[in-house]
Amino acid sequence: VEGLGGLPKVKLTSSGGSEAEIYLFGACITSWKPSNDDLLFVRPDALFNGQKPISGGIPHCFPQFGPGTMQQHGFARNVNWSLVDSENNNGDSAVTFELKETPYSQSMWDFCFQALYKVTLSSSNLTTVLTIRNTDNKPFSFSSALHTYFRANVDGASVEGLKNCKTLNKVPDPSNPVEGKEERETVNFPGFVDCIYLDAPAELQLDNGLGDII
Repeated sequence: VEGLGGLPKVKLTSSGGSEAEIYLFGACITSWKPSNDDLLFVRPDALFNGQKPISGGIPHCFPQFGPGTMQQHGFARNVNWSLVDSENNNGDSAVTFELKETPYSQSMWDFCFQALYKVTLSSSNLTTVLTIRNTDNKPFSFSSALHTYFRANVDGASVEGLKNCKTLNKVPDPSNPVEGKEERETVNFPGFVDCIYLDAPAELQLDNGLGDII
């Protein structure tokens, strides 16, 4: 269907009543509603013009996370992906998007590749799988991330599951993080936070401060 700015988007629904929306531009998930409330956040100043990445939801970082040899977070979040598959499994909806090299991507990162991004919506879960294949005749290295924006009340938000992780606190000096160890069972956000957690477990629990546990 037509989304904001005339950009095409895919709407998913499950038999349990949950909904999700994904723009082909950046293959960016901008909405996930297991019930009436959206668990994702899109910034009020986000642009839907096909020129800049969508600021919010679940944007891609590929083939670079953060700053580096190319533009911030790479190029996957500000190009159009192709919808290549859709399926319905017992009421769960799934779609697969594809991204391949273009002259634009090769101007920054001169490799051939295939990225497949599968999004599955069930009544209470949203599952994402990003698969990168090297289709070139030479090796490459990359980094990637799904840079999720969760809707939250920061005064009441907290995360559980990070106790005993090694930390790199970037608040005092971003270029020289302070090493430490997380001692808290529940991590909250009393002020500005910019901290890396190493060897984090596969599952964390986010209380968004709005009545949802993710």
